[in-house]
Amino acid sequence: GGGAIGCEFASTFADLGSTVTILEGLPKILPGLDPDVANFVVKSFKKKNIDIRTGVKVAGHEPNSAGGTTVLFGEGERLDVDAVVVSVGRKPFADLLGLKGTAVQLSERGFVEVDGYCATGEQGVYAVGDLINTPQLAHVAYAEAIVAVKHMLGETVYPVMYDRVPWAIYCHPEVAWAGPSEEEARAKGIDVVVAKHQFRSNSRAMIIGEAEGLVKVIAKKNADGSAGQVLGVHMVGPWVTEQLSGGYLAVNWEATVDEIAEFLMPHPSLSELFGETVLSMTGRSINA
Repeated sequence: GGGAIGCEFASTFADLGSTVTILEGLPKILPGLDPDVANFVVKSFKKKNIDIRTGVKVAGHEPNSAGGTTVLFGEGERLDVDAVVVSVGRKPFADLLGLKGTAVQLSERGFVEVDGYCATGEQGVYAVGDLINTPQLAHVAYAEAIVAVKHMLGETVYPVMYDRVPWAIYCHPEVAWAGPSEEEARAKGIDVVVAKHQFRSNSRAMIIGEAEGLVKVIAKKNADGSAGQVLGVHMVGPWVTEQLSGGYLAVNWEATVDEIAEFLMPHPSLSELFGETVLSMTGRSINA
């Protein structure tokens, strides 16, 4: 599998010295990721000598005489390996929850049906996390649990905004984003302004010796052609999972480029690149 988890394991084992092959059924790894970000990951993986095979179907595997496993895939292709990591997603498992005879409904794919407050059709029964059809992320499950508890207590509560949750992939280089990709925004008919800056122009990245990667900001285009509300922030590079918070807040607070351009970023820091990328969208630029 060449999704988030598959790429995390592939990157980790390659960094530990293993020879790694990724077998992915879709045309590219990390489907759904902004292409500019995904291409950076692919380039980095190739430098690690990770063999990426896309558009292939795995038929099975069998033990071999060397004590390992032979993976059967594609058009009669075979690959001898020491170990197989299967990371092709997961599905909900509600079979043992005793839901028969209750008002809890399951979808065709087995997910528990809930409303915006994670409440099921059965009074007082809630479902969160991988059991419902939402992003399968731990921090999303935490947020859903908080929403459910607040709803139970009758407190003021707002549903999770799933189109704006923060995402993180812990491969090397790391990947993090919030909001739609450029392709997704354009597919919705939104006119956008895009800016991209690379970490090779960032002093802290040069200091720590990790200058590969970029920050990409997608903003709504104003009537005069200038950049307005920030819609998406996408990052790939050193410690970007720790840097996303500013971009996440910008996306969720519907902040504008002009507002964020007023922020001061500490120097030297990796987070400067987010500030400089936004600043460039005002017509001014530093270190680009």
